[in-house]
Amino acid sequence: MDDITGERLDFEEAINKTGFGKYNICLLIACCLLILAMYIDIFGFSIVLPDVACDMGLSTTQQGLLSAIPLIGVMISSYVWGLSTDTIGRQKTLLLAMPVSIIWSLVASMTPTYTSLAVLKLMSACFSSSANAAAFVLLGESVPSAYRSKFMFLMASATMFVQLIISIVALPILQLTFSISMPLINLNYRPWRLLLQLITFPGIFGTIGIMLVRESPKFLLSKDHEKDAIDVLKTIHKWNKGSSEFKISSVHLKETITTYSGNSVWKKIWNQTAPLFKPPLLKNSLILYYMLLCAYMTSTGYTMWVPTMTNAYFNGEDNNGKTFCEVASKAASQNNLTTDCSTTIQPMTLYAVMCYSGMSGTLNILLTFIVGPLGKKRTTLLVFIIAIVAGVLLLFVKPSIASIGLFFIFLYVALILGNVNTYLVELNPTQLRGMATCLSVVVARGFGFFSVQLIATLLSDHCRPMIGGYIALITSGLLIAIWLPADNSPGGNRYSR
Repeated sequence: MDDITGERLDFEEAINKTGFGKYNICLLIACCLLILAMYIDIFGFSIVLPDVACDMGLSTTQQGLLSAIPLIGVMISSYVWGLSTDTIGRQKTLLLAMPVSIIWSLVASMTPTYTSLAVLKLMSACFSSSANAAAFVLLGESVPSAYRSKFMFLMASATMFVQLIISIVALPILQLTFSISMPLINLNYRPWRLLLQLITFPGIFGTIGIMLVRESPKFLLSKDHEKDAIDVLKTIHKWNKGSSEFKISSVHLKETITTYSGNSVWKKIWNQTAPLFKPPLLKNSLILYYMLLCAYMTSTGYTMWVPTMTNAYFNGEDNNGKTFCEVASKAASQNNLTTDCSTTIQPMTLYAVMCYSGMSGTLNILLTFIVGPLGKKRTTLLVFIIAIVAGVLLLFVKPSIASIGLFFIFLYVALILGNVNTYLVELNPTQLRGMATCLSVVVARGFGFFSVQLIATLLSDHCRPMIGGYIALITSGLLIAIWLPADNSPGGNRYSR
C-alpha cells in the first residue's frame, strides 16, 4: 500500500481504504443477529399466545394486551436508545441494553402470572429495541460505501426471516406434550416456555459478536476522538487484509458536527430530534417517515392475518369462485379475532407463516443484488408499484392460490425498509443518525399498531373499501417517493443533503 503518512483523508476515503473482508462479514452477522433478536422479541410471543392463554386462562382482552405489549415497549423506549446511540456510542449502547433484554426474556419465560408476564415482556422489548437504533447505524458507518446498500438490505432481510425462524423452531417444540410441575414458583413448565427460552439464542450470540468488534469510527470522529477512530480503522484494515500496513495519520469528517449543551434528558432528546425536522433535513425526513408510515401500516397491520387467511382457504370449505375479501370477511366474522384456547397451535398455521416469511426474506436478499445496478430510488419505486398492482388484483382475482400469493405480495411493500434505513444513515449527520433510525421504529410500529386495530374493526363488514384505502395509502407513498434524492450514479451511495 502506498505511504500516505501525513495525508489528511476524508472519512469515506479512509473507510474505503480499509477494504472489504472478515471484519465486515463478522459485523454484518453480529448486527443481523441482534436485529433478529429484537424482532423475535416483538413477534415471537404471538406464536405461543394460544398456549399461554390456555395455560393461564386469559381472556380475549388480556391476550390482545399481551400481543401489543412488545410494540408498546419499542415505541416508548426508542427515543432513549436513539439518544444513547448518538451520545455514548453505537457499540456501547448495544452492550448495555441487549444483555438486559435477554435476562428479562428468560425471566419472563418462567413467570407464573399474567401480570408479571406482561411487565417482563414490556421490559424485554424496551431494551431489545436498542438494536434498531444502534445496529443499523454501526453497520452503515463501518463498511466501505460500495457495500453499504447491500449490507443494509441484508440486515433488513434478517427482519423478514423472523417468523420463518420462529416457526421452524416452534414446529417440533409445540408438538410436545410434557408438563413439569414446579410448585416452588407455582407454574407448570410446558413447551411454550421452552420455546421462549430457545429463541433468545440469536440475541446471546449477537451480543458476543458485538463484543468482538469495535465502535463506529465515524461516531468517534464526531466526538473528536480522532486517534481512537484511526485505531479502529487500522483494526478493520488488519482484519480485512491481514498484516498489510495501514498508514494514516489524520482523518476528518466533511460534515459539520453540531453539539448541544444542557444536561436534561428531555432537552437532549429535543436537541437530537428537532434538527431532523428543520431545513435542510426537513424534506428528506418527511419523505422517508411518510414512506415508512404507508408501508408499515399496510404490512404490520395485515401480517397477523397471514395464518388466519391461509387456514380459511384450507379449512375444508369450498372457496372456489370467491374473491379474497369474500373469504376474509367470512373468516373474520367467524373468528372475531379470538383464539380457541381449547386446541393446540395447528401445524398448518406454522407452515403458512414459514411460507410468508421465507418468501419475504428471499425477496429482500434478491433486492440486494438489484439495488446496485438499479439504484436505491428506482428500487424503492419498483417495490411500491408491485405492491399496488398486487393489491388491485387482490380485489378481483378468485383462484385460491393466486389470491394467497397476491395477498403476500401486497404486504411485501415492507421491503422498502432496507433502502429507507440506508437513506437515514446517508442523508443525516453522524450525530443524528441514531435518533433518525429509532424514529423509524416509532413510526413503523406506532402506525402498525393503529392499523391492527383498524383492520380488526373493518375486515368482516368493509373488506373491499378497506383494502382500497390501503392501496390508496401505498399509492400516496409511491408519489412521495418520487421526491427522493436522485442516485448520483447507478448504485451510487452518496446523496446531497
